[in-house]
Amino acid sequence: MVAFMGLFAFAGLGAILGLSDAATTPSPSVEAAPVDTGAADLAEHVALYEQERTKIDELSASLEGNPVKPLVALFDWMEDQDAKMTDPNLTAYSAELLADQMSTFRADLEQSITDAQTRRTNASGSVSEGLIDAAGNGFIDVQYDAATACGTNENADQGYQTVGCVKGGSPLTVHLLPDAERTEWHATMTTVHELAHVYQRADDVRYPDDDGGYQALLAQGLFQGSEEVMADCYALTYLNEWTLSDGVKETGYGYVCGDTERQAIRDWAAGMNAPVG
Repeated sequence: MVAFMGLFAFAGLGAILGLSDAATTPSPSVEAAPVDTGAADLAEHVALYEQERTKIDELSASLEGNPVKPLVALFDWMEDQDAKMTDPNLTAYSAELLADQMSTFRADLEQSITDAQTRRTNASGSVSEGLIDAAGNGFIDVQYDAATACGTNENADQGYQTVGCVKGGSPLTVHLLPDAERTEWHATMTTVHELAHVYQRADDVRYPDDDGGYQALLAQGLFQGSEEVMADCYALTYLNEWTLSDGVKETGYGYVCGDTERQAIRDWAAGMNAPVG
């Protein structure tokens, strides 16, 4: 947050035959195992899985160089699915489930690409949407609902207001107040701050333990060990600003990073393919 501011008729027959409820209800201690119809079915499901996997790889080419590619293509999840498909004990039933899941993900990815193509137009013509559309080539969405989606700022009684957030469950959506409720300077600063959070979440999922490379920077004591201060520093570096105030109002978390931290931001952003000044 900024201060100030893709898974996945038997009872009727019993009545006709005059069977009792007890005769038609499986014993709770007995599970009916799915029927494995053999090697032919297994091979069919594996072939479908591989077909869908190839389509996904082809679709992912449109994400090359995009900083949010890890959040869209879900490489960790696909690697887990690949590992399950190579299990020597894989059954036809399990292979069918895996192939179905991959088919669903392929369809979702196709929809994500279509949606991204639509978003690139900056329909609102606003500063914030223009920045967000360009940052993720349309794969990052913006919703102007921060007042309800982001919660109340804990320092609201001191005049602070939450003007944006990126929520954990949907890291590809930036929630903001409408630009009309902020000056252009603040709209720009807070939007870029929130984009830094999107890139942090993308950095997290690049690693098996969801511990992004930026975490090492925080562990070193940079950005006061804070994701929020780091996001401020990203915005300051991106915009080549040396203040968190426009002379009337303040934004961010009160710390203006120096040259060493700004270089760390540039290096980190380069590794993420994230835009930075």
